[in-house]
Amino acid sequence: MDISTSLQITPRGEEEVKRRTYKLNLKKRSLLLLLEKPQPIRYIVAKSLFPAAEVMEEIRALITGQFVAISMDGMRPAAATAPGASAPTADNRLQLESGFIISEAKFLLIDFCVDNFGTQSQGFVDEIGACSKEQALGFCLAKVFAAAQKQCPDRLPLLLDVVRTINDTA
Repeated sequence: MDISTSLQITPRGEEEVKRRTYKLNLKKRSLLLLLEKPQPIRYIVAKSLFPAAEVMEEIRALITGQFVAISMDGMRPAAATAPGASAPTADNRLQLESGFIISEAKFLLIDFCVDNFGTQSQGFVDEIGACSKEQALGFCLAKVFAAAQKQCPDRLPLLLDVVRTINDTA
């Protein structure tokens, strides 16, 4: 996971901070408290009292548990069933639905990358091709989304259509 990636607390994480609903351990709760506002992972690692390797593991667990999500440059991440994944919804959040067909999703995402990033797509193609779980594909999608925002923002509606198509397979 890239340390420049920003994380944001989800409604589920806010619930844990306010009411201890899910009874998370001290490490996870302390990381949630650092996310009062979206922060890059490097900030969280620097501010935490725990070793960096442990912090990274706890961050992964918080993402998997849907307590935090990858921040999409001002777009509010959903409390996703596939953490870090994204797709459009009515209130401008991004989320992949659980149960989508992974092989179809990989094909569609690779096709989008090749069409829009050209020769720079090889890294994405390799990473997407290696995905075997929804969560891993969600992380890849977040990276593709970030790259599309920087390199070809006019193509974002096409990416959102791809995600909508992937969700239709769920």
